[in-house]
Amino acid sequence: MPIFEYKCSDCEKIFEILELPGQENKIKCSNCGSVNLKKLISAPFLPSSVGKPANDELKCCGGTSREQGCTPGSCCGQAPK
Repeated sequence: MPIFEYKCSDCEKIFEILELPGQENKIKCSNCGSVNLKKLISAPFLPSSVGKPANDELKCCGGTSREQGCTPGSCCGQAPK
């Protein structure tokens, strides 16, 4: 989705707006109506699974379970040793 973040130079409010291609609407501050805006650079949202192998979250319960973050009923479906 083409959602952009803006900061109003007049009232300092930060807001988001959906900008669709082909729409030539003049963007105004949602708080004061000013057109004196600055487009901000936002960090992109990436799901935590992007760039990780499918089984990266899984840990085996062998060895010392506390070091591997195992809890009863988790990991390999076994209680920690």
